[in-house]
Amino acid sequence: MKQKKKFTALQTALKETYAVSSVNETFSVNPTAAQFLIEDIKKTDDFLERINIITVSQQFGDAIGLGIGGLIASRTDTGSGKERKTRSAHEMSAIKYECAQTNFDTHITYKQLDAFAHLKNFEERVNDKIRIQSDLDKVRVGFYGVSAQSDTDVEAYPNGEDVNQGWIELLRKYKSSQILSEVVVDSGEIRIGEGGDFVNLDLAVLNVKNKLDDVFLSTNDLVAIVSSELIATDQARLYAENGNTPSEKSKIEMRQVIATYGGLPTFAVSSFPPRGIMVTSFDNLSIYILENSIRKSVGELNDKLDRVENFESVGMAYMVEQPTKAAALEFKNVKLKQAGSDIWA
Repeated sequence: MKQKKKFTALQTALKETYAVSSVNETFSVNPTAAQFLIEDIKKTDDFLERINIITVSQQFGDAIGLGIGGLIASRTDTGSGKERKTRSAHEMSAIKYECAQTNFDTHITYKQLDAFAHLKNFEERVNDKIRIQSDLDKVRVGFYGVSAQSDTDVEAYPNGEDVNQGWIELLRKYKSSQILSEVVVDSGEIRIGEGGDFVNLDLAVLNVKNKLDDVFLSTNDLVAIVSSELIATDQARLYAENGNTPSEKSKIEMRQVIATYGGLPTFAVSSFPPRGIMVTSFDNLSIYILENSIRKSVGELNDKLDRVENFESVGMAYMVEQPTKAAALEFKNVKLKQAGSDIWA
């Protein structure tokens, strides 16, 4: 079979890359190759390139604590016998991490192989398809993840809520004061729009930002991660109000380019919750990868199901390095006014 010959070529290339005698059986990726894999993660998506992806040597531990936590400038009157005292340059937060094995297991049917086996870059296409999807899944779990269950259920939790604890869940668990869950007490809702808790998206972002510790409010690296649905709803409102006025319409178009809400540069991130808002700096979000935890098995032929199976696992944890430098809106509670009605849903 032509496709089997192609996959044999892929296996041969992978054996050379990972310096192993066989890729059909599970093998641990050596440190050098693992570092290349980690660097490749950053190339998949602009967001992954901006955050920290760090190798850690212990499965359990405290946050590395990247970033400056407060004032370190000082003076000491050493002439009076006082000694100068150092301050930590990093904020060691109360958040602890635990790297959990995460599986990225995939298969390609023989029919799919037949369709693409004639392509010269077949091996590269197969590898890239698997890598890109697994990397985007890392982002999805980072925003949706609530727990690390021993047996996950993709049907019940399609966004990986049971795969690992993500960044927003870490705030819920360790710094609940950083989560805006409601405006009216006991309402369990956040209404964004005319007549709601926040008349517009700018005000909503500003209120999320104001939950940050005072020491971070004026830092110049803050960004607002805002969902595409909220941005689209806000733009639709502006078009409805000003779309027929050329000068105002041009401002709307320019706003899409500038993308600034609540006085912060705004970014739309892949797999971000449809009604989510998060304010932080990119370097305050991390993915920890446990050293020597990447394991692979590539190209196992399963004739009973007419497919080729690939198995990959990695020990992973998510981390908010400085919890008080991050705040989020509880996206599950957000309500928007339905067009042409007073119904919030």
